[in-house]
Amino acid sequence: MPRVKREKYPEKAPWDLGPLSEHKNQENWRLVRGSEVVIFARKGEDNHFFIMQRDDKEPIQILAFQARLTYQQLLDKGFKLEVS
Repeated sequence: MPRVKREKYPEKAPWDLGPLSEHKNQENWRLVRGSEVVIFARKGEDNHFFIMQRDDKEPIQILAFQARLTYQQLLDKGFKLEVS
């Protein structure tokens, strides 16, 4: 029987309360790896949806749990949170 790859449970994202909570109230969060940039932003006042934009591609709307999972996957791939 083939083994199913399990996703790593996402760590705290900067928009959550926790170790990065000083970044919680930012308008958006940028992850950078070389020239690659991924931006996460809340969709208005709704904490259940985020807008994610990768480089110059069209922004997409994703659910909060998808944003958290994608954020963790990007960190695992070597992206770093850009702190302003």
